[in-house]
Amino acid sequence: MPEDAKATGVTQLSLSPLRRKPRNCPDEVQRSWARYVATHQSVSGLFDTFNELRSAQKNPQGSIAERHRDLVRAAIVFTAAGMDTCLRTLMEDALGTLLSRDSKARGAFKGYVLDGNKRFGGNLTNTTKKAIAALDPQAELIGLYVQDTTAASIQSPSDLGRCRDALGLDSASLSDTKLRNHNDFFQARNEVAHELDLIEPSGKGTRGRRHRVVTAVGRQCDEALTLVAEFITATAKTVRSTQRPSH
Repeated sequence: MPEDAKATGVTQLSLSPLRRKPRNCPDEVQRSWARYVATHQSVSGLFDTFNELRSAQKNPQGSIAERHRDLVRAAIVFTAAGMDTCLRTLMEDALGTLLSRDSKARGAFKGYVLDGNKRFGGNLTNTTKKAIAALDPQAELIGLYVQDTTAASIQSPSDLGRCRDALGLDSASLSDTKLRNHNDFFQARNEVAHELDLIEPSGKGTRGRRHRVVTAVGRQCDEALTLVAEFITATAKTVRSTQRPSH
């Protein structure tokens, strides 16, 4: 609903219902799914609070106060944090299984190990040497792989693409074009998380905040969480396929 169209009534925000948990959900995705559910509940709670505050105003169809808009900014940060922890956990828990048999995920991992531009090219770092010398080198190397793939946090469509490729997921259903559709969400995430949505004054005036259209933010958060669920569901399917007895 357009934020400024008073004739349509009070602006209300909500997320799409929780996606259905993957059938026969493997252990490798259980923790990530739990984090998706928790994120969905947290962001829904922020939207509910926004809706309640708006409805309680004397003129709920009037302009949106900055303190109410801050709830929507918080939803961006919560959604981004949830995406980050869901995908990081998904990789940590599922890669061990996927690398044992899945050719796509294993191919991506081998490329990471052998690529001269990555950690293993030239002289090995002390961190890599310790990983190779560990009692369970693959587990340690997978940990480094997850760190390098997700960097400090997932902040762009290209970061999503690296996670997709590492997990060996279908690039048709999670295409680069589809991932790039979330660029506005990541831009908003960075502006809020790093700059508090502040903008420098130009000419006369005072420092202000970026104008956030709350309905646009609601859509961005909803689509981001839907994407997280798609990553988890696709990984669950891939994990199940690797666990089927070979004939």
